[in-house]
Amino acid sequence: MDKNIFQRLGFVPRYNEVTLFLTASTFLLLLATNKEIVEIILNMGGGDIRNALFVSFFMIGLIAAIYYALSSNETPQIMKHFMLLFVIITNLGVAVYAFIHFQKHNDIFLIFPALNVLSAVFMYLLFRAKVIDEECISDENARHLQILVGLAALIAVFLTSQYLLKNYWAITFSMCLTYASLVNDVVTKTILRG
Repeated sequence: MDKNIFQRLGFVPRYNEVTLFLTASTFLLLLATNKEIVEIILNMGGGDIRNALFVSFFMIGLIAAIYYALSSNETPQIMKHFMLLFVIITNLGVAVYAFIHFQKHNDIFLIFPALNVLSAVFMYLLFRAKVIDEECISDENARHLQILVGLAALIAVFLTSQYLLKNYWAITFSMCLTYASLVNDVVTKTILRG
């Protein structure tokens, strides 16, 4: 497939260090507060070598997303690959669990997982077609203030969804992914400019 056509149409996502950091932070927040996610990860890691490798690659991507956002080191291509796998696996995993929840419940906040399902499937197809690759991850270093502002806002979204609205974890994750990928840049620029 011609990658340039998808880029011109705006279908190729771009990830910066802050977006990746916020995605990893959301996963860690949910891991610390939700037993179901812990069970899912433990069940995926056990059994056979493929599952263990899958979880290992996921965790390498998660750790790399945090490390390279907080450091000024250049991100090697192999780490970008792991971070890209982390984002795709996260989106697909949340989409699957949100879709299962979506079928059982009628909830106004299901718009977030519905968008996440569409995004995840599209992202996976573009990845398989080699349209999405390591070039989708920006080399620009994040400023620590950007990370701090983004993290503060993300925690507010997380706490509101998880504890005030008492949403299912996949809906909370979807809301946080939506914030991290679509809203955070605008919020951060507005706050840091003012």
